[in-house]
Amino acid sequence: MRKLLLFILICMISMSAYAQQVVKGTVKDATTKLPVPGATVKVIGSSKGATTNEKGEFEITVPANAQLQISSVGFENVVVPASLIQTKAIMMKMQAISLTDAVVVGYGTQQRSRVTNAISKVGSDALSAEKNIVSDVGKALQGRVAGVFVANSSGTPGSTPIIQIRGVQTTNAVYSNPLLVIDGLIVEGSTISLNSINPQDIESVEVLKDAASAAIYGARGSTGVIIVTTKKGKLNSKPTFNVNAYTGLNGINTSRRMLTTDEYKSAFTDARQNRIGDINQQLANPGQLPPSQINRLNAEKTRLQSAIDGLQMADRSTDWIAAVKNNHAPINNIQASMNGGTDKGSYYMSLGRYAETMAIGRGSFERYTGRLDLTQQVNTWLKLNGNINITQSANKDFSNPIIAAFNARPDTPKDPVRNADGSLGYYAGQQQHPIGVMNDVDSKIANTSYFGGLSAEIKLHKTLQFRSSYNVTKYNVLSNSFQSPLGYAGAFNQGYYTTNGNDNFSYNFDNYFTYNNRWKKLGVNGTLGYTFYNNQLNYFGYEVDGFPKIDGITGAASATTYGSVFGIAGKNLNNKEISDAYFLRGGFDWDGKYLLNASIRRDGSSKLPASNRYSWFPSISAGWDIAKENFLAHNTWINQLKLRSSYGISGNIRPVGYFDAQNLLVATTNVGDQALKLNSTIGNPDIHWERTKQVDAGIDMAFLQSRFTVALDYYNKTTDGLLSKNNVSWVYGAAAIPDNIGNIRNYGVDLELGIHSAPGAVIGWGVETNFNVNRNKILSMKDSLTNYGAFVFGGPFSRAKVGQSVGSVQVYQSLGVDPQTGDMMYKDVNNDKKWDTNDMVTIPIALPEFTGGTNLSLSYKAFKVEALFNYVVGNKVYDFYEQSLRNYDADYTGVMNNKFDIVNKRWKKPGDITDVPRAITGVHGAGQTTDWNYRPSTQFVYDASYVRLRNLTVAYTVPASMLSKAKISRARLYASAQNLFTLTRYIGFDPEAANITGIVSTNLPNPRSMVIGIDLSF
Repeated sequence: MRKLLLFILICMISMSAYAQQVVKGTVKDATTKLPVPGATVKVIGSSKGATTNEKGEFEITVPANAQLQISSVGFENVVVPASLIQTKAIMMKMQAISLTDAVVVGYGTQQRSRVTNAISKVGSDALSAEKNIVSDVGKALQGRVAGVFVANSSGTPGSTPIIQIRGVQTTNAVYSNPLLVIDGLIVEGSTISLNSINPQDIESVEVLKDAASAAIYGARGSTGVIIVTTKKGKLNSKPTFNVNAYTGLNGINTSRRMLTTDEYKSAFTDARQNRIGDINQQLANPGQLPPSQINRLNAEKTRLQSAIDGLQMADRSTDWIAAVKNNHAPINNIQASMNGGTDKGSYYMSLGRYAETMAIGRGSFERYTGRLDLTQQVNTWLKLNGNINITQSANKDFSNPIIAAFNARPDTPKDPVRNADGSLGYYAGQQQHPIGVMNDVDSKIANTSYFGGLSAEIKLHKTLQFRSSYNVTKYNVLSNSFQSPLGYAGAFNQGYYTTNGNDNFSYNFDNYFTYNNRWKKLGVNGTLGYTFYNNQLNYFGYEVDGFPKIDGITGAASATTYGSVFGIAGKNLNNKEISDAYFLRGGFDWDGKYLLNASIRRDGSSKLPASNRYSWFPSISAGWDIAKENFLAHNTWINQLKLRSSYGISGNIRPVGYFDAQNLLVATTNVGDQALKLNSTIGNPDIHWERTKQVDAGIDMAFLQSRFTVALDYYNKTTDGLLSKNNVSWVYGAAAIPDNIGNIRNYGVDLELGIHSAPGAVIGWGVETNFNVNRNKILSMKDSLTNYGAFVFGGPFSRAKVGQSVGSVQVYQSLGVDPQTGDMMYKDVNNDKKWDTNDMVTIPIALPEFTGGTNLSLSYKAFKVEALFNYVVGNKVYDFYEQSLRNYDADYTGVMNNKFDIVNKRWKKPGDITDVPRAITGVHGAGQTTDWNYRPSTQFVYDASYVRLRNLTVAYTVPASMLSKAKISRARLYASAQNLFTLTRYIGFDPEAANITGIVSTNLPNPRSMVIGIDLSF
């Protein structure tokens, strides 16, 4: 019996070995009949694979009766029996991806060929880790979508960017960002942070740019809508495990430097000698000067000469900008995911970690993410989906010592000065040491978010479905900061410990019917639904002071007193908003040629009084695809020629505070007793929605099997009922009242172009470019000026003015430096021989005239290179850094701050032609003020146009034949660089790193990142 079994086993092994065979084949383009190199050939049901060479040829060992799957980017997949491949070439058909893929719209999807709105899509390939060395999806959109302006206003790790879609439709800079929708979850204000979602978990991002597409979101869509769709598992697919990881360094490359010790001495001395010279001229011709004035001038001369004689500086120079840099700041990212599915269900799960260290100063950002998505087809009429995303992130010990680095005398020793009790001391006057400032931080801001949803899709009929979804987010922030009494910040209160946080819970409950049907050439679709939104936000916090001067204190237990009672009241608040809406959308198409879509939504919010609570937001759009007409039916090179137009009305509720329609009383004290007073904001029961009306006309074109695509749009939108807060007289006992103050207009052009080599070409290439031209103008306001952004003490006023674009600054108009005196000259606008606020002019700075991006790709065999450029033209920045450092007086520390080296170009003698005024302290200039040469003016307004190589990636895909033994289905090695170089005329650190108002005040420059990584699939 044993011999028989052994004989049978040997026979089976022999038969198995005999069944294995080596087959050779060729893969060609069905249209051009050219070879398709780089195509992947896989044995179905096995890990075996091969890749075609430059002639389209491959060789692979297969078992008997094997089936082969051949795939290549740009072609439809082909499945053929292995027995046939040696008799004839395998022909692959090109795939018109741009016309057949689905586009996510509000509460549904549409086929791109039938879209009649201005919607742009960014796929997961463009969001891959190596192409976006960033912490959030907002930054990943930079330079990729026409009409979407993205700027990283700060290089601080974990910071979120400025995002504007087709200009700014508000006079309040804080509320210009678009609405974000993640898998149906409405994200507003503090409901969640943009970096709470891992970009590598995202399948696609759709940007709804016109009002007709955004109107389905009613009162929240006027600033544009960004819809994020996360990855899901695929039905009937085996488990696929993917790991993508990179590691590298961040650094700051700056050409700006501070004065050396010798240069500082020269500037210090010049400033005081120039003032002494002015005084001598006055005393030489005293005229009617009273004796008291003459005595003061003589005393000032003596003091200035004593300062010159008393300046003692060590023989050393430190570039403090360089000293606070971290040129080898690590950055790391790893993402692991698994997905798959059966014929009834699918799953996707992932874990990720992103970590980044500050390239200037001290601090780090670290984020952990986990995601699970499950879909189950319960039976023929019911499908369920559930997903949850958990994110834990932390900003630790953030310290931005850039101002201290600007101010520090260049001879300041590298190590901080310590007093006998261990506390930080001072080298010159009471000027803080940059390293002491940088290390004088013990803080942590922890963010925890949970968001996800449950949904059920019920198939009521083959043409009718009902979907119910409940999407929820729980977002918590806890900020702890301890300032030791041994440090600078904690010295005044003998140390202090603060805790701040918020606890946010929000959800939206959506229920809607979807109808799709077709009668021969007529297609009909419709969506009818109701949504309910609830947002609750609670703030809490406290402060305690008075700690012993010892090391090792990390918590609040050692404090002796509470902080300000008023401070505690401001830290503990509760807010809530409830809103609901009904919406209806319908569409028709005839043979895919004539398209018509319309929608209407009725929105209401608890923020508004009952009389203004609800409003209607309608839209209509139409399209005509000329390429499908009979006279072009036999055309082979035009794939799409679609004209489209739309009109819609959308709204904005975000500028309205939770209680802006009501008068509130707040707690206070009066002569030690409890009391009530009117809130700082007076309630206005007449406020209502901002409403944006937008017209869009566009054309979509595709040629040469969709290798060349064009999307061109013209838009014109007007927003009325602009929401802002007007200042009120002190007699009201309050500071401001909310109001609808006026109208604003944005109009412009979007253009997106793409051209690619034929699929399967030996040398593959592609060019995708986009640009936007936008013009913004405030049409009317109740007052000619209103505040636009935050107040910068000593700097320009950030204003919005009728007749100009938002984001202007109110400054004096510089006429340059007087070659004879060396002092600044300013225009006397009203010709009254005075220079006061009546002579200020408003200069637009914040909004660019032209933005865009270009992505270039080149591939050969297993190698691929991609470069993404983005460019911004016509915007300006106000450099408050530069203004504040033009002051040659000693500041409150008793020391003259250091200066940028541009002051080496300063005026020194009559006849000098320069744009930098003389160094001088004290009263000077035509206006005889101490700030004459550095008052807020156009001399500090700089052109911030730039072209930046945002990302450069070089990747190598390991051939499948080398991976089969390791059972690895795909492996890519890559090297990538972010912000590799920038072309600009701006003399500052970074033309991109400016506040949304266009003012550069405490903004850290964006770092240059360089990483190497690997992408594996099993």
